[in-house]
Amino acid sequence: MNAIAAVDESWGIGRSGKLLASLPGDLKYFKEKTLGKTIVIGRETFDSMSGKLLPERETVILTRNADFKQNCTVIHTLNEALEYLKTKRSEDVYVAGGENVYRQFIPYCDVFFITKLYGTFGADRFFTNLDAYPGEFAVKQASGVKEENGVKYRFFEYVRRK
Repeated sequence: MNAIAAVDESWGIGRSGKLLASLPGDLKYFKEKTLGKTIVIGRETFDSMSGKLLPERETVILTRNADFKQNCTVIHTLNEALEYLKTKRSEDVYVAGGENVYRQFIPYCDVFFITKLYGTFGADRFFTNLDAYPGEFAVKQASGVKEENGVKYRFFEYVRRK
C-alpha cells in the first residue's frame, strides 16, 4: 500500500480543512500517481474536496459516522478497510488523508510519495515525520527543487526498510 501527501518542514499537511499551499505541479503529481487507482480518505478530507469524488479513481471513505452515505465505498473501521483492500493490488492503493487516516494506515504502507514544501505554513494537521525514523524509512528518490506561487518544493519517494 502507498501513502501520498504534501508536507511542510514541520510535516504539516493542512490548516482549517485546507491544503497548505496551492501548487498545480503537486496536484498534477497526485493525479499521475492515483489515476486509475484506489484512494483511501477520511470523511473530513472528502468534505474538504467540496464533497466531490475524484474522477477515474475508486474512492474509499473511512468514517466513524454510521449514517454517512456517498456514491462510493464507505467503511467504518480500520479492520473493515483492510479486509476490503485485500481485494486490491497493494501497489494500486493510495492512502490520501487526512491526519487520522494516515496515522491508522502508516503501519500498512510500504511506499510514501511525499511532496516536501520548503517553509512552514501554520498547519493544524500533521503527517508522521518519516525522517525521524531512519531505521524504518529510507528515501528511494528525490526530484529537483521546483517552485510555484512563491513556494519551493520537491517530490520524494520513501520506502519502508525491510
